[in-house]
Amino acid sequence: MMTDLELEIMVANETIREAKEAFDQLRKDYQALREYTDNLEAILKERGIPFPSFLG
Repeated sequence: MMTDLELEIMVANETIREAKEAFDQLRKDYQALREYTDNLEAILKERGIPFPSFLG
C-alpha cells in the first residue's frame, strides 16, 4: 500500500512532467512565431515599410 508521501511524490512528478511538456511546446511555438516575425520584417523592409509602422 502506498503512503501519503509516496502518493504526493507521484503527483508531484507527474505535475513536473506535464509542466516540462507545456514548456517545450511554448518554446516551439515561440520559435515558430519568431521565425514568422523575422520573415514578415524582411518582407516589409524589402518594400520600404518600417517594421513597426504597419501596426498603426
